[in-house]
Amino acid sequence: MSKNNIETIVLHKPNITDYAAARNEELKKSKAEWVLFLDSDEKLSPELQKEITLTINKVPNLVKFGGFYIKRKTYFIGNFVGEDKVLRLATKDSGKWIRAVHEIWDVKTRIGTLQNCIVHNTANNLHDYLNKVNKYALLHSQENKKEGKKSNLYKIVFFPAGKFLITLVKSRNVVFSIMQSFHSFLAWSELWIYQRS
Repeated sequence: MSKNNIETIVLHKPNITDYAAARNEELKKSKAEWVLFLDSDEKLSPELQKEITLTINKVPNLVKFGGFYIKRKTYFIGNFVGEDKVLRLATKDSGKWIRAVHEIWDVKTRIGTLQNCIVHNTANNLHDYLNKVNKYALLHSQENKKEGKKSNLYKIVFFPAGKFLITLVKSRNVVFSIMQSFHSFLAWSELWIYQRS
């Protein structure tokens, strides 16, 4: 989707280790008033494309928000596992991305919520998803270290168990819940190893 007043940015660069920095770099290059960020495993529903176009093309003084949360439907190997909302559409100068992984767009304007959704296909097979879990767990542990967080045996054992139960209640998918729990286990274990080295 490309109009004069909106640019869609999808990060396709390999081996990114700081997603906030990569997004901010692309944000600086944009010449559009509005910017929409998507991950490489996400796509817009046709209904969302229409909604975005109608919303941002309103007479400027009628657009009450400088950013919008968008609902995101997540699929794991073809199975629906839940819905959340992410801040991905905003005016170019409204804020910046923070945190190297599980990054957040820190938008300083009034934020609305759109009705339609992004479709998020996390992986086509278990092998791909396991690689993704391993990559993000390492980045997450490094970011936790930067933030001064500490790991301990309690976090290594009980945080993954909690993650499994919470994800299972939300997704009703045992394999997906195990993968999310494994991500938590790896992240806190990696941090534990850093602390002891």
